Amino acid sequence: MQQIDLNFPQRQSKKGLVIIFFNVLKALIKSILPLLLVLFFREHDDNKSIKIGLIFATVLILILVLGFLNFWFFKFYINSKASEFIIEKGWLNKSKTVIKFDKIQQVNLNQNFLHRLLNLYSVEIETAGSSKTEGQIYAVSGAVAHALKLKLLERESSQNIDVQSKNDLISEVSHQKKKRTNFIKISLATLVKVGVTRNYLQTFSLLFIISIQAIEKIEDFYKEDEIDVFSEVGSYAEENLSIMLLPIFFVGIILLVLIINLVRTLLKYFNYKIDVINKKLFISYGLLDTKNTIIKAQRVQVLKYTQNYFQKLMDISIMKILQTDSENNTSKKGIGIDVPGVNKKEKNEIIHQIFKKEIKLENGIKPSIRKFVVHFIWFSVLPTLVYFGISWFKFEEIYLYLALPIFILTALYQWITYKNAFFYFTENFIVKKSGFWDVTYSIIEPHKIQKIMTYQRIWHLNLNLGSVVVYTAGGYLTFSIADEEIITNRVNYWLYNIEKRNLNWM
Repeated sequence: MQQIDLNFPQRQSKKGLVIIFFNVLKALIKSILPLLLVLFFREHDDNKSIKIGLIFATVLILILVLGFLNFWFFKFYINSKASEFIIEKGWLNKSKTVIKFDKIQQVNLNQNFLHRLLNLYSVEIETAGSSKTEGQIYAVSGAVAHALKLKLLERESSQNIDVQSKNDLISEVSHQKKKRTNFIKISLATLVKVGVTRNYLQTFSLLFIISIQAIEKIEDFYKEDEIDVFSEVGSYAEENLSIMLLPIFFVGIILLVLIINLVRTLLKYFNYKIDVINKKLFISYGLLDTKNTIIKAQRVQVLKYTQNYFQKLMDISIMKILQTDSENNTSKKGIGIDVPGVNKKEKNEIIHQIFKKEIKLENGIKPSIRKFVVHFIWFSVLPTLVYFGISWFKFEEIYLYLALPIFILTALYQWITYKNAFFYFTENFIVKKSGFWDVTYSIIEPHKIQKIMTYQRIWHLNLNLGSVVVYTAGGYLTFSIADEEIITNRVNYWLYNIEKRNLNWM
């Protein structure tokens, strides 16, 4: 057994110098890359090679010096008496980060490819209310990482923690392996189903943007020749490609999108496992970058599960667990914890493990039909009329016929979105249903509400319509243009129970 005393300041692993050097290298490359590109493409410069060589030599020296200084002046330790975790860093601008145990929401143990080669972990500590990772240790051994994780989340007062030197298992999991392991393990076949049934628009938009940027870069390269690449591509397609090849082209795009989604899913969620130990969820996943996370049920703020038509046929859902306000902060490293590809039984087991209660979708209200009418006019009728008017004056007659599919698609989107919108309130849960293709159920517990806001537009006053926004530490739910009296009564009921029960989720 390896004895680790976390109450005394200690540095990161010596092997971690490689990772620290690499981090410094990435920062320097971002800073000097424009200078290198200017020198590389500069014409009629006899000393170009010498200058580039000097820059590389300077960068190498800076990496070695800055990396060592960052390593030497970085220390971390635990103050058990004050229940605080402390990180000290910096050699010119010194800083000291103090994190209270009771403010810690999540501790992540991560391994990218370089960490796995060196058998090291990075540790990320996240707290409620912060828009970024509060504390990060870049390179420590598995024993230290697991000891830190258990200490910070258990809030123990003992000074020494005994952990096994093996880095591939959390010691608590290994000691209690017989009690329950692999509460849920997502198979490779399930990940394949997830990969081919999600993120279509996101991947297609990314490919479209990359293609446009590539064409613009090529056009800039031939700028002196005054070549219009967009025009050239269009002319070539018109002369050499028949209309019979268009279906093949679209099928190729669809297959490319599916392949990209599949590869991304397999790389990110490979070997996804959830274990339950001492009423906590231990989550681990990743092929190249390995993630390890512990979730305490009482700290879960928002639980979401999403399902589209194809996923419903395959009996799989995508779940997301939010503990802090990470979903609305792009700088936050966590951005929620995904649980991909669980079936109905596994989904219900996770919900029960977190909330300890069964969720029944009852006492629901839906938006007023006026909401659909207004959105239909603004986002379907008006865009169609604008397109029709522009096409009438600017384009050929054939483009006018596209106005009808535009109108049908936008109207269908507004109607399905309206039909899928529901807001359910029970004694123990608030559930919002929303979405067009991917239908999402967002679940919160009333005692975790931090703020409630109700409002009425001036034109809704005489119609008895209102809206509500429910805020938690993990995000917010909004539901608009529904019966104002029902919303007000339910809000008063929640506020009464929050004061009456006085339940603590920290």
